Amino acid sequence: MFNAKISGTGYYLPKDIVTNADIVQRMNMNEDFIVKRTGIVTRHHAKPEQGLYALILPAAKQAVSDAGLSMDAIDMLIINTLSPDHHDPSEACFVQKKLGLNNVPAFDIRAQCSGFIYALDMASQFIATGRCRHILIVCAELLSKRMDYTHDGRNLSILLGDGAGAVVLSAENFTANRTVKLVDIMTGADGDYFNLLYTASPGTHGERFISAENIEQGETEFRLQGKQMFQHATETLVAITKEICRRHDLVISDFDTIIAHQPNLRILDVVRDELNIPLEKMPINADRFGNMASASLPVTFAQAWEEDRFQNGGRHLILGYGSGVTWGAAIVMS
Repeated sequence: MFNAKISGTGYYLPKDIVTNADIVQRMNMNEDFIVKRTGIVTRHHAKPEQGLYALILPAAKQAVSDAGLSMDAIDMLIINTLSPDHHDPSEACFVQKKLGLNNVPAFDIRAQCSGFIYALDMASQFIATGRCRHILIVCAELLSKRMDYTHDGRNLSILLGDGAGAVVLSAENFTANRTVKLVDIMTGADGDYFNLLYTASPGTHGERFISAENIEQGETEFRLQGKQMFQHATETLVAITKEICRRHDLVISDFDTIIAHQPNLRILDVVRDELNIPLEKMPINADRFGNMASASLPVTFAQAWEEDRFQNGGRHLILGYGSGVTWGAAIVMS
């Protein structure tokens, strides 16, 4: 079924670097606490006048160019984001013409921080049926405009960074300078944990889609149950790694690289320790980029691609976990 391969990657980070010193000026917290709790030192934030599309365009164009393609070769656009330029219609339709994609199917998904793996899983089906030959996948977030500097929001706001990552998924018989073949993908979700990280409004659960009362009560801001999500995230990432390894009779030492979502360094430390992953096999950028939600995985993947980690014959593992809660794992071969 998995006759698809990644043929190009790209990413974009806003130019402004925000330090912990900058963050603590806006909330009642100190720099040492942020580093101790999260391991994050800096993050990139977009300028006030920038929208999400300004992050998507360069990442997407880089991925298409890296695959040796032009935009007219792309058959579909899939975007995952929880911070679109507009609530509706989709971000994919908003940027379609800006990218020069004419009349191809374009839509958003919302699998949160697992969006990259969900999108690969979905796109691979279109490749397998012959419906598409090249699909552009973008995961992008502009979270700095969703930061809540009050006491209720500070445990999440200290984590957040902006960025965009993109890949082109191509049919297996496409010839490119460098490719990574999909071997297996598993995805899952458990809505029992829906409220570990969520935003109550806007939405149709109340009398109005959004009201002044929603804003006054902080219902338009992210709310995180940190301890519970930390525990569930670490347990899930360890469990799905063991499950996908069991499917293929593999162990961690069989993988050359483990590309994981970058929520914060403390979660990654636990996962690495539980699975005995050597530090050199797991690229880390959360300390410099913060938690970019769905953008973290494809940005980390694109940087590993840039560093030539995907050598011929190598086996690699991709791990994701996000609110909802959602999760996913994928094995790829270079």
